[in-house]
Amino acid sequence: MHGSLRVLVSAGLAASLGAVLLPAQANAIEGAPAAPAIISVSPGATAQTLDVVYSAQVPEPAQSAIGPISYQISFDSVNWYACQELDVPENAVAGSPIEGICPLSDLNPLRTYGVYMRAAQGVFASEVVGPVVATTQPPAGTQAAKPEKLPKKRIWVRAKFIAASNSLGVDGSKVKVGVGALPKIVFSKPIPDKIVVEENLIVSAELPSGKLVPVRGAWGWLDETSAVFRPKTYWPGKSTIRVVSLLGRTVLGRSGSKSLIGSAKLDATYTFKTARKLIARVDGKTKKMKVYVDGAKVKTFKVSLGKNEWETRNGTKVISTAKEATKIYRSESLGLTDPDEQYELEAPWNTRLTPTGEFLHAAPWAYGRLGIYNGSHGCTNMYVDDAKWIFNETIPGDVVFYTNTGGNVNEPWNGPGGLWNIPWSKWLKKSALSAGDKKVDTDTNAGTGSLADAKPASA
Repeated sequence: MHGSLRVLVSAGLAASLGAVLLPAQANAIEGAPAAPAIISVSPGATAQTLDVVYSAQVPEPAQSAIGPISYQISFDSVNWYACQELDVPENAVAGSPIEGICPLSDLNPLRTYGVYMRAAQGVFASEVVGPVVATTQPPAGTQAAKPEKLPKKRIWVRAKFIAASNSLGVDGSKVKVGVGALPKIVFSKPIPDKIVVEENLIVSAELPSGKLVPVRGAWGWLDETSAVFRPKTYWPGKSTIRVVSLLGRTVLGRSGSKSLIGSAKLDATYTFKTARKLIARVDGKTKKMKVYVDGAKVKTFKVSLGKNEWETRNGTKVISTAKEATKIYRSESLGLTDPDEQYELEAPWNTRLTPTGEFLHAAPWAYGRLGIYNGSHGCTNMYVDDAKWIFNETIPGDVVFYTNTGGNVNEPWNGPGGLWNIPWSKWLKKSALSAGDKKVDTDTNAGTGSLADAKPASA
């Protein structure tokens, strides 16, 4: 039997709870009670509840004499709220485990929460356990796509989650990525009811502080089977990104006489982690690159970009594993026939940005123009040490953002950063929830052709 713990937690953290005023530094110090163990956190019977089941130890008589032990809950490991006192039977053996349940109510529906717990006694607090993550149920009356009895004529639909789908060259589920990574879900069948899919995919971020926050963004359908989630801005750094799928046993529309049903395995949580937030900003007017890490400027580099008629593309570009310590650039790759334009140049520390040939690279032959004027054929020319720093310090998913280059905006199909350059208003048209009754836009070529038609770039 569970103990009779009850706590009310509202969206605004109801004043009736009150924050527990214990020193934040009083974690895991001598004299602190034993920490509880979180057994499970699961959706409650209604849309706005979670049930936290935990295990505690029956205190020793000497410890009980000090005062009551309070079991406390937090969503961010900073602000703590007390559950009601755990009801310990009179004949309970000291040191033996006892279970309690702490219902959390008045939460937001379809929201992912991370729950932390600790034990406190007087001014002493135990070590913190958690977070354990759970997602509240949809609001009542909105679950028509999840009937208790599934249609007999059905087709089971599977899906694959790709944490870094934008050609970063790494498995985003296994390594930390930069904040320009784009996750994608790919279904085994074309999806007729895209709205249901989006309603049952919840995206949140666990920040470095431990706090879980929803991510403002939208799913964009690239075709009838795959959708990419793009935040309105880039991901937060040093965070765990969670995509909670509630699509198991969910009706996703019809194909002929049969209903498409999400496989039971689509009740799942997909995660990936971001590294520090590195964003490099390149300004074609100032001929400078400024590198920011977690919001603080750490480097300023002089650069030279594409000259007239060879302008470097504006917009977002994203770094991948496509790097070469040494690369030879040849004029013939651009089809140049003017004898004055002929070159064959060996450059160190080359970091590719686009398949059309834009690189960040050292250009010893161009030192006289760095920070002064643009003179390349589209690449970003740098000093050797500066290009080496970019080569060594950047990871797949890091962002390089260009402005004032005089060129066109980088095309949606042109490299790992391409999809970031679709204007937000147009990206929303790719979302079934945003498009409403209108047809979802699955075109990613944006009228600029393809790689075969694109003007190449070079040194």
